[in-house]
Amino acid sequence: EVARKQAQIAAAKARKEEQEDAKMAAAVAIAKKKAAARMQAKIKAAAAAKKAAQEEEVRKAEVARKQAQIAAAKARKEEQEDAKMAAAVAIAKKKAAARMQAKIKAAAAAKKAAQEE
Repeated sequence: EVARKQAQIAAAKARKEEQEDAKMAAAVAIAKKKAAARMQAKIKAAAAAKKAAQEEEVRKAEVARKQAQIAAAKARKEEQEDAKMAAAVAIAKKKAAARMQAKIKAAAAAKKAAQEE
């Protein structure tokens, strides 16, 4: 009878220890799942940060490209203005040369008139 009770007590202790082991195993499994979820969250956050950085680089490149386009347009406008100025200078030089020719002809005509006189 005593041996039987001792066996029952031992069996109850064994069942209690098995239940505690099962609880511990469940707690470990939950902790592992939470750690895995945290790791996934870190990976997702890193990927999002990388994507944001890439988008920022694309945005910076787009801004730089627009600035380059603006600078090129300004350069073309300045070239056009330089060409207009050069054309105006050429016209002014031609007019001055024509005036000089007219003065020379007038002087020659006056000289000829004086000689004829």
